[in-house]
Parts: sequence; C-alpha cells; structure tokens
Amino acid sequence: MKRYAPLLVACLMAGLVAFPFIRNLTTGEKGMPGAQIGGHFILETAEGPLDTSTLKSDLMLIYFGYTYCPDVCPTELARMAGIYEGLGDDQARVSGLFVTVDPKRDTVNAVTEYAQVFDPSFRGLSGDQGQIEQVMRQYQVYAQKVGDDPENYTVDHSSRIYLMDQDAKLMALFSMDTEIPVMIEQVKKFL
Repeated sequence: MKRYAPLLVACLMAGLVAFPFIRNLTTGEKGMPGAQIGGHFILETAEGPLDTSTLKSDLMLIYFGYTYCPDVCPTELARMAGIYEGLGDDQARVSGLFVTVDPKRDTVNAVTEYAQVFDPSFRGLSGDQGQIEQVMRQYQVYAQKVGDDPENYTVDHSSRIYLMDQDAKLMALFSMDTEIPVMIEQVKKFL
C-alpha cells in the first residue's frame, strides 16, 4: 500500500484541481479562473468574411463541429436552437455561430446550409486550415481526423457550446449534459 500512496495522493490532487473546471463545464457557471478561452476572429460566411467584433448582438453562442458528424453535432446544434427558442424576443440579441473543424470538406455554403437547418439566423463559418486551427487554439477546441480514407472519415472533437460576450470573453461553457432550461437561464443572466 505504501508503494501506491504517492500515486493516490497525486490522483486526489488532480481531482481537486480539476473539480472547479469540470463543475463550470457542466453547470455553465460564469468564468473559469486562469482560462484563456475566446477572442474575436474573422472567418468566411456565405455573405463574405465575418469579423466577430462587428456583430451587433450582445452575446454569441458558438459551437465547433462539422457537417458530416453523425450524432453529436446535430444534437448540440438542436440544443443551441432550443436555447434560441427559449429566449423569445431576446433572440436578436444573441448571435448563433457554427464553426467547422473540418474545413477540407466543409465549404462555406455547406456549413451555412447545415447551420440554418437548426435555426435560419445561425451562421456557418469556415476558412482555410490555418485559419480554423488558429480559432480552435483560441477556444481550446480539440479535433482529430479518424480514418485513412481521404473522403470518408470522422472527426473526433470536443463538444461544448460557448457563451461569449461582445468582447468575445467567455461567459459560460455548456457541456453536453447541461439541460436546455439551465442554458437559457444562464444566457438571460448576461442580456
């Protein structure tokens, strides 16, 4: 037992350090100490380049995914649409952005059509590989191609809905198990 004591202590310490971060992810609480997530960016939309600093909305909901995603992305975009629906007259105060993590296959038109299936006001964003990787770094998004076929592959990626303010500062992160009413309540707190 003595031999495993240092390992046990290390695991407990890691859990204590990670707990506030995990709790924020699941509850959508404001801010995370020391996290450097967010910032404005410019990517392509069907209407041309979009600079998030020029959006007239008070808040942004951002989701990173891809159009070939078989399950998680459509589920999360449907949840994001559920947030919109729950905002009622305040919908116009929140921009919904869907950023691809698979720019090789996801053209601007493809991401736009995909995003607007969930809500006509959602914007799909794409760009070249370098642009997408830069935005992914800003938002600490993980994405990794799975499979050897250059056309028929999946992308393993992190799945969070980001709530950002006008300055592209992180207000809340919503994990896949955060319930829609909780997310609506959090968004309304910042309007």
